[in-house]
Amino acid sequence: MKSIRKLAYLFVSVSIVAALMLLVIPNAMAQSTTSAVGGSSNNFNPPPCDFNDQFYADNGIDVTQLIGRFGDNNGTTRLTGPPARGNEKNYVADTNCSVNDPTRRNFRILATTGGNSDDNNSPFTCTFNGGVNGGPNCANQSILEPETFEFISILAFLNSQNPFVQGPYTRNVGFINGGLEGVQQNPGENISIGATLNLDGQTITEAPGQTLRGFAMQDIVTNFEAYAAIKQTTAKGFALNPCSLQMIQNMQNPNATSVPMPCFPVADSVVNGQVVSDVATPNLRQDWRFATNRNAMDGSDNNAPFATPPNSAPFGYFCDDLLGMWIITYFWTTAPPNDATCGPIFTAIGNKNGFTTDGTPIILTAFELNDELEANSCGAEGQEDLSGGDGGAVFLICPALPDPRAGAIASNAFLDQVFNANGIPQNPVLTINFLSLQIFGKFPNELTSAQKQQLSSAASSQGISVATQ
Repeated sequence: MKSIRKLAYLFVSVSIVAALMLLVIPNAMAQSTTSAVGGSSNNFNPPPCDFNDQFYADNGIDVTQLIGRFGDNNGTTRLTGPPARGNEKNYVADTNCSVNDPTRRNFRILATTGGNSDDNNSPFTCTFNGGVNGGPNCANQSILEPETFEFISILAFLNSQNPFVQGPYTRNVGFINGGLEGVQQNPGENISIGATLNLDGQTITEAPGQTLRGFAMQDIVTNFEAYAAIKQTTAKGFALNPCSLQMIQNMQNPNATSVPMPCFPVADSVVNGQVVSDVATPNLRQDWRFATNRNAMDGSDNNAPFATPPNSAPFGYFCDDLLGMWIITYFWTTAPPNDATCGPIFTAIGNKNGFTTDGTPIILTAFELNDELEANSCGAEGQEDLSGGDGGAVFLICPALPDPRAGAIASNAFLDQVFNANGIPQNPVLTINFLSLQIFGKFPNELTSAQKQQLSSAASSQGISVATQ
């Protein structure tokens, strides 16, 4: 998918950048149901919809244990509230969903969350150590390539591993009622996954959580990390660790017996009677990072079945992770922005990538997190308790759009991204890409000169301003 992702590179004229750099998401466009200005007639990618219950079950998920699934409770769960702002809605009923794809149910997702792809195409990946450790793209890279973007739909959260079906799971396959000219009938066959079998006199219990494809969904999902950066600035000061003893013990200090204060929360909260996830965008200091590069097809998953010890995880995100799920890796700085030792490191990264709402640097690559922060005791990362003891999101169901062009971002969708305190998007370039995809079904570098001017005019006409709402 890297050839598709390269289309996300920003290539807009100076006039468009100047016109849009200080703008926020269009209020009018966000909920417009009319055709977008200049919309392409070549719209062959349908917008994203939630999966139906059967498809979740086929992929090892018990839907009754999902947290905040879009459309639950007769279409009311998370209809409003984060990521929607003001009068925005996170989804709409749409009967075309199941028509376009029988694995979907009729809730079309309007909330389009933007993030950065952590896949050796991000900025500055090839600049350290002469590009030696920059990945396969660095060898043929004549100029520094900009970051690539991901557009995802956060459908639901898993606050523990419990929603992974523990079997046995039984369903009917092959049922036909009617068929050719209404005369073909087939009762189908009931198959069972995760059941206890008797083979050659031996009782064998299949691994729990098996999917119809023979893999445990949890085993697949844990290969793909979504990096969440919760705000560390709290009312009691700058927090250097999460409010979770287990996360601290697992990743920082195994001998810790208490949580140092102040700490930043990693549990869901309740606002106006509605559960708000700990990783809802208002709680984040920077946009998401996604590790989509772990792909068996190009070897970037590091699958090595004949190594000692073997590493057999031949899974690709777009090939095997059919629900688009991720395990969340939380990351944070272990020193405040003005720390004497870590401050210069923060400044060097921030001068390249920009700064978060906390004043810490925006982290775009694994090298920056692992080799520049963590290796110098300036950063840490961790995952929540799999049993659900932390009370926040452990896994996400949020499939990425394989190709966000040609209709995948509808005219009434809206961009979910991190904003600075002044109401300006932290990453205006992400905003520009979203608007271009929404209006034309193309990335900015694919637009004609006339379309670039139209993009600038359309943005102004749709009520884009520096308003903070």
